[in-house]
Amino acid sequence: MNRYWLTWFIATFSTFLIPEAWALATGHAERTLSAAIWRMEALKAGEPITAWTFLHFAFTSVFTLMTLWLIGHFGFGWWR
Repeated sequence: MNRYWLTWFIATFSTFLIPEAWALATGHAERTLSAAIWRMEALKAGEPITAWTFLHFAFTSVFTLMTLWLIGHFGFGWWR
């Protein structure tokens, strides 16, 4: 793996994983990415899908597509 991608990989995942792990380890789940998105969207636990906003559908769509792409691309070698 060349140095650029190794550096990118480490920087990208550490900038997410370190604060996320720290928030969970110190018992501050309100400081996680999920909590920030729920606050931004003003979602309440257990709300029906009819209460979702455009922003919620947008986040859900983007994260779902990213996950599917990552699994297909890196897991199965599709879209090479």
